[in-house]
Amino acid sequence: MFRQLLKIRYVAIVIVILAVLHSLAFLVMGTRIAIKAYAHILDEAPPTLARPGVELLHSLDFLFVSLVLLVLGLGIAKLFIVQLPKAETDALPVWLRIDSISQLKVLLWETILTTLLIVALSDLIRGLFTSLSWSALTIPGAILLLALSLFFIKKA
Repeated sequence: MFRQLLKIRYVAIVIVILAVLHSLAFLVMGTRIAIKAYAHILDEAPPTLARPGVELLHSLDFLFVSLVLLVLGLGIAKLFIVQLPKAETDALPVWLRIDSISQLKVLLWETILTTLLIVALSDLIRGLFTSLSWSALTIPGAILLLALSLFFIKKA
């Protein structure tokens, strides 16, 4: 019976593959936006409605979401699929030396907080040129709550 239940762990392979594919998709989308922004910067024509700085921040949003998904996929693979020997584990980057779900949770939490900071910054800068939306206030509130929660979890 237990061996049958262990076969369910192969669902983790599907999760890892999809997370890495999603990460690559966000990477491509962020790169396309960045290329367009750099084209606007290098264009010698008079400025149009394009705002390359805002476009670059928007690109950074996509790149950080890509990073979150990559960390999620690699973390799940490290915990549930790949069993590396000690020598190979020591050769991994520090951020990928994940030994438990709680370490992965904290790593993802920190990555998501960084991503939310970039999103909030791009919303606030975009709001300088247009009217601010309600999310311009809710995202900083969410960042504060997540940062406080992370602080207390690390302190415990």
